[in-house]
Amino acid sequence: MRCEKNPLNDERGGPLVEESLLLGIAVVTVSIVIAVILQATGWAQDVVTSLLQVLQDSWNSITSLFP
Repeated sequence: MRCEKNPLNDERGGPLVEESLLLGIAVVTVSIVIAVILQATGWAQDVVTSLLQVLQDSWNSITSLFP
């Protein structure tokens, strides 16, 4: 008598499945961290750019007072 198991009902996972899931979670986590860092540096770059623009405008205003 041969006992055939239905592979669709087999809920056991091997080491390859476990490693694949862990690798997938790691990739998603790293992607989220990179996205947050890029967004933060983009925000900081916008702040620095606007600050430099204010300084440039102030300098132009001061230099326009002296002919």
